[in-house]
Amino acid sequence: MHRFFVASFLTSLITLLSYGVVAAQTSSQPVVTTSCEEELRIAQDRLSKLNSYLQDWPNLGYFREANAQLAPAKNHERRVVFMGDSNTDYWDNPGYGGFFPGQPYVNRGIAGQITPQMLIRFRQDVIALRPKVVVILAGTNDIAGNIGPTTFTAIENNLTTMSELARAHGIRVVLASLLPVSDYNRHVMVNRSLGPLSARSFDSRLSIVG
Repeated sequence: MHRFFVASFLTSLITLLSYGVVAAQTSSQPVVTTSCEEELRIAQDRLSKLNSYLQDWPNLGYFREANAQLAPAKNHERRVVFMGDSNTDYWDNPGYGGFFPGQPYVNRGIAGQITPQMLIRFRQDVIALRPKVVVILAGTNDIAGNIGPTTFTAIENNLTTMSELARAHGIRVVLASLLPVSDYNRHVMVNRSLGPLSARSFDSRLSIVG
């Protein structure tokens, strides 16, 4: 229902802007015409992005081609999949360090994602790749409220479910603590809960200090 109202609102907005462009074109003020046309273009671009977002909220299409091209893991290969958000997404980018060259490490981070999105794509982007280990660094965007408010319990539940799915398929799980962030300190509360959570649901915990 929420998606319907958002899409309806943007559609109405574009209709109004389109009317504004037509009205401006019949007036003797070309500056207004240019402004309205630009606003219409921006609104149409936003609507297009919103439609794509609503059609694939967890962004399952982001790694679909890369997953298809990835060779099956060999029996002796110690493949590791890194699941996360931008902190994971950028680590193999040369501009950010280009870490782990030549290693059988697979980057499956998507910038801006929250734990429920990662949970939905966990089977496709982790389990199906048959790694020996998965490293999960997630939750920063949840507590930042990227998609809206959430609870620490919801974050913990999503992390636990990802771990349960991995372990059910013989994949060892490493849970990374959240990186310190200067403009909000709620990551401290999440990290405090990771100790008992790690002991209960994860094979190892990676503490990141800074």
